[in-house]
Amino acid sequence: MTDQTEFDKVLAEAARHAGSSPLAGSGLAGVGDPYFPVDGSDLFTITHHALEVDFDITSGVLQGLARLEIAVAADVPAIALDFGLPALEVVVDGSTLAPKAVPGKLVIAPDTGLGAGKHHIEITYAGMPGEVEIRGERSWLNTPLGALAAREPHAAAFWFPTNDHPSRKGTYDLVITVPRGFVAIAPGRLVEHARTSRANRFRWVTTEPVASYLYSLLIDRMRIEIDTLDDRGSQWVSAYGDGVNDNAPLARASVETTPTVRAWLETLLGPYPFDAIGGVVTRMAGPHALETQTHPIYGDRFFHHSLDSYVVAHEMAHHWFGNSVSLSAWNDIWISEGISTYLSWMWSEKNDEGTTDELFSCFYHLRAADTDYWRIPPGDPSPAHLLSTQVYERGAMATHVLRRSIGDDAFMRCLRTWCTAHRHHHGSLPQFLATAASAGGTDTAEIMQPWLFARRCPDPPPGMATRTDLEPPSLRFIRRTGDPQSQK
Repeated sequence: MTDQTEFDKVLAEAARHAGSSPLAGSGLAGVGDPYFPVDGSDLFTITHHALEVDFDITSGVLQGLARLEIAVAADVPAIALDFGLPALEVVVDGSTLAPKAVPGKLVIAPDTGLGAGKHHIEITYAGMPGEVEIRGERSWLNTPLGALAAREPHAAAFWFPTNDHPSRKGTYDLVITVPRGFVAIAPGRLVEHARTSRANRFRWVTTEPVASYLYSLLIDRMRIEIDTLDDRGSQWVSAYGDGVNDNAPLARASVETTPTVRAWLETLLGPYPFDAIGGVVTRMAGPHALETQTHPIYGDRFFHHSLDSYVVAHEMAHHWFGNSVSLSAWNDIWISEGISTYLSWMWSEKNDEGTTDELFSCFYHLRAADTDYWRIPPGDPSPAHLLSTQVYERGAMATHVLRRSIGDDAFMRCLRTWCTAHRHHHGSLPQFLATAASAGGTDTAEIMQPWLFARRCPDPPPGMATRTDLEPPSLRFIRRTGDPQSQK
């Protein structure tokens, strides 16, 4: 029938071989995410990924060795990693196993099962990630320019084995070798760079956990700059691909607003959660950007005409909303995208290019008569509309309604409490609404319901400006930022 049925058969066979009762296929196959139920697993956590990867630009072949430190919650006959490339060899706690795979999954099924506790798994693999398709998706971009694995909601399993759900995070140590003349950039701190006559080798290390979709890889001909940013020892990483030469001054000026944006966000949300920071601009990302952890990836098209600190503000806001505090489930994506969009509105207000009241009113009136627009609710957009404009805009509108309902002090207390209480973990919509209710002393669920879940245009809140009251700065902001969906 489907990949799921094939997967259940493999797991049931493994369970019988281990002499235990088969567990439900859904429990082994995925976390049960409402949108992507096969993703990840609740049975184990990969606490650390040590990856050694060699990528050949010309052939598109990637060779890898993954050493995974895994914590298993309870005795199980088997676990399954999210992975799309062929495994050549699997070693579990020193014992070699024959690889067992179904589309998009690698099954780890020792004869005696896996006991509760820590395990060490080594996987040797090789293949062409650009040709891998997992449940209809292709997320590895391979071109003569280089390669890019940076896509939401899935990119990791196309090039390394992992537990591919934002609620399952771990640290990383990546050693990657690429042909001479190319640079390879991944999240974290660059701790080693070695050259030979034929290749460049880079080692990137994260000390804080990363959600797998945020563990990006960019291979490009780039100018990379590494420095220490401040007295906290944050490593500054910035890079500009050769293909962005025409836009390099504007791209550089935009990326160099990052420390200023970070300092401002810290006054609102608390300390920056990571020990590296920066930004990477590449032609391969086109009109998109992604909040890859520590240094976001920006498509060069953001900087064709002017400096753009708003996309920087959006992606940097994600380091609190989406990166440090990850999603418990993908249907709660508005917490990440809507609030990050709203924080870019607040950055606009700080820079006198439109207040949050003006921007709310402008977006509301621009969309009010569009019945199709309101049919996609940001609180439950569906997998097909996961990154829709509505998740960004309506999510930001919902955030503004929350702020105006509970007041500025309570709103900022809510955001800061959320980022502190769930730091380097994950959170859900009920938890966020409970945080807001505690901060504001009111039923935030009732307030937010029509803005997050109604499939029609909600009535405007009292006191909202009419369309004729809009000030030019807010219109300038909209022209400069464009379609929020392009930020993915």
